[in-house]
Amino acid sequence: MRGKILLCLAGLLMIAVSLAGWNLVKPLYGSSVYAGIAVEGVEVGGRSRAEVAQLIQVWRQEQLAKAIDIYYGDTVFKIDAQSIDFDFDIEATVDEAWNYGRRGSLWEKLKNIYIAGHQGYRIPVKVKYNESKLEQLVEVWRESIERPPRNAALSLLTGGVVPQEQGRKLEVEVLRPLVVQALKKPDVSGVALPVTPLYPAITVSDIQRTGIREMLSNYSTRFNSQDVNRSTNIKLAANKINGHIVYPGQAFSFNEVVGPREKNYGFKEAMELVDGELVPGIGGGICQVSSTLYNAVLLADLAITERYNHSKPLGYVPLGRDATVVFGVLDFKFTNTAKSPVMIIAEVNGDQLVVGLFGRERPAAAVEVISLEQRIIPPEVVKKQDATMYLGETKVDKQGKPGYEITTVRVVRSAGRELKREILSKDQYLPDHTIVKFGTQIPSFVAEH
Repeated sequence: MRGKILLCLAGLLMIAVSLAGWNLVKPLYGSSVYAGIAVEGVEVGGRSRAEVAQLIQVWRQEQLAKAIDIYYGDTVFKIDAQSIDFDFDIEATVDEAWNYGRRGSLWEKLKNIYIAGHQGYRIPVKVKYNESKLEQLVEVWRESIERPPRNAALSLLTGGVVPQEQGRKLEVEVLRPLVVQALKKPDVSGVALPVTPLYPAITVSDIQRTGIREMLSNYSTRFNSQDVNRSTNIKLAANKINGHIVYPGQAFSFNEVVGPREKNYGFKEAMELVDGELVPGIGGGICQVSSTLYNAVLLADLAITERYNHSKPLGYVPLGRDATVVFGVLDFKFTNTAKSPVMIIAEVNGDQLVVGLFGRERPAAAVEVISLEQRIIPPEVVKKQDATMYLGETKVDKQGKPGYEITTVRVVRSAGRELKREILSKDQYLPDHTIVKFGTQIPSFVAEH
């Protein structure tokens, strides 16, 4: 009798354990999203996959018809979902809601189900968009909003002080997610552009403290203002050196002041001279600024500590008067050997770049830069085969140009008396070789015999 009772109790215990185990794992076999799970703050627990997808589809239709304002002050840009191929990723969002509590080990599943039911679990609507199109729009906004700070400086035209101006920088990395979130959220109608102020290094009070007021020298060059990208680079580099003060004994580095020639610094792609050939590159035109500055420094009788000539002659300065720069490789440097501070002034007026140096007192001596011992290097004739031309045929494919060797000298005079004569450089400019093509194709009537 006792055995039967024990057997009965054991059976009941097994049934109880089985029921408890079933109640524990029963949620794992549910046919709906688990309780407590919300998509964008809306509870979707207890809904099927299809119902969750239908709910998101309603939001999607509302948001895709929406446009938002991107603004800074009075400047406003419009953007809508279609402009960047913005859309809700319904399938990915439903998968995230459905799979919470259904992935991982048994313990992880049960834990997540419990967390969702007691603490809630929020899922954002997943979206997709064309990153390239958004990047293009951001670039347009950046060009419209950004401006470099401008140092206080002296005017080359009037000699008066031009006040400093604050610059601004668009925080692109912060902006992108703000735009995406605004297109996704029904209660957001606009985004304020995240802009950081940029402060000038030189103020009016800085100039007043130095006592700088007299022009020491100036030099001007011309450029093609119709070449928009190159003109932009010239203006940007000129603005960076404008108002820069070099104190007695201090060295000036063009690369250090102008900085990297990169798109995110505002520089554009334009033609530049590389290894003797004109090729497109970021920052084309910068060498015109460094060369114009070089000539102004020469005429102010300051010491040149680093300078390189181009591989080919240039049109905007005479032979021996250029200064090429490549960030991190070739620099233009000079030292202020005067007894007082010197300020660099760089202005662009139409198609003219003017660079001047100002100091406390007018120089008593006159400076002249002259060229000596110029030697012409004639171009060579380089012959190249052309299989499209017949034997005996020749054609000049490229007309060569001569190169030069030249010595540049600086002469300082006062009251008609020569005080100093120094050799600045002995430069060589390579010629452009003449390219002549000659035919290699055999005429058909010759080949037949």
